[in-house]
Amino acid sequence: MTKVAMILGHDLLIPNEDTRVYREALSLVKAEYEVTVFCWSRRADKYETKWDEERDGIQVVRVFQELSGGFFSKVRGFRKAMKQLQEKVIEYEPDIIHAHDLETLDSAIKAAATNNAKVIFDSHEDWPMMEIVQNWFIGKYYERKQKSLIKKVDAILTVSDELAVRLGGATVLYNSEPLELVTRPVQTDRFGLDGVVAGYIGGLRKPILEEILEATAKVSALSLLIVGGPPKGRSGYSGMIEELEKIATEKGANAKFTGPLPYSMMSECYKTCDILIVGHYVDERLRDYAIPKKLLDAMAYRVPVIVGPYEARRKIVERYQCGMVSDDWIDTLTELSNDKELRQKMGENGFKAFKMNYSWELQEKKLLGIYENLLEDRAGGEK
Repeated sequence: MTKVAMILGHDLLIPNEDTRVYREALSLVKAEYEVTVFCWSRRADKYETKWDEERDGIQVVRVFQELSGGFFSKVRGFRKAMKQLQEKVIEYEPDIIHAHDLETLDSAIKAAATNNAKVIFDSHEDWPMMEIVQNWFIGKYYERKQKSLIKKVDAILTVSDELAVRLGGATVLYNSEPLELVTRPVQTDRFGLDGVVAGYIGGLRKPILEEILEATAKVSALSLLIVGGPPKGRSGYSGMIEELEKIATEKGANAKFTGPLPYSMMSECYKTCDILIVGHYVDERLRDYAIPKKLLDAMAYRVPVIVGPYEARRKIVERYQCGMVSDDWIDTLTELSNDKELRQKMGENGFKAFKMNYSWELQEKKLLGIYENLLEDRAGGEK
């Protein structure tokens, strides 16, 4: 059986399942690959968390390394964690090493050298630009590092056409749901909301939510469903919700805050919504290359979307007429909330596009095709 080592810079399952990585691993298991995910459980307690775990045929192997102190201390901690992952992967002796994001790629390439394994670089986001947002010098370091390391990989996967171009060419695997899942019947009580419901699903960032609450309050008979918690790694959820609820009351917005919900409830959330507001989610310098998963999910569940004027998402919405592109929440919410026929038409357009281009069943075929090609190349190289 072909052995696959996936390397991940955070835990696969804790505190939440990384749906993209898990879905890729599960597809490979179903295709009769042996898959082990080696992950750095940087936020988990090593005394309370299993070192090794198995779920749905996917083996999970964890390393624990603290990341604390000042800059240089954190750099040392990061290097130790990557070294641990590298050593465990070498011991596993995989045929293919699948590195998720740039932080794990160096370890993957070094581990592959010991047994001539093939390397896949799975770029979930524009890592150098993400770092530039935080620190220009670190971002430029990763930009040079990425250019150097890419020359040593055998295949590149990424999440959007725009990011594929920035990487110099890659196969795009959209982070989408299976068609089988989104077409299941779902019952919902609409979370107690009446009338037309606009939804916001994702990390709760106060500035954008203040804008949305203010806009919602100015649209007649419009309710707002807000699903999610604070951005990853941040605390203060309760205080933030109290503050936002107060703002909603002051502005007269009919808003429901659910807090973080399990993945199993997402179908109910999307079925509740008549409109989905796709948030900015990331720094403005990163938005042109990102396709938020919520956009694809909304299309899958026949929900028209409102997206900001950023390249990757704008192209999809305009191409398939599955929503509206605008940074004016009030006008777009008003138009969509007042026109049920338009909402239904855009929702159907989105679903047709999802079914033809984006469902996970289609992405899975691309993923398995890449693996088959790499195995053929590896077999040819060993002759």
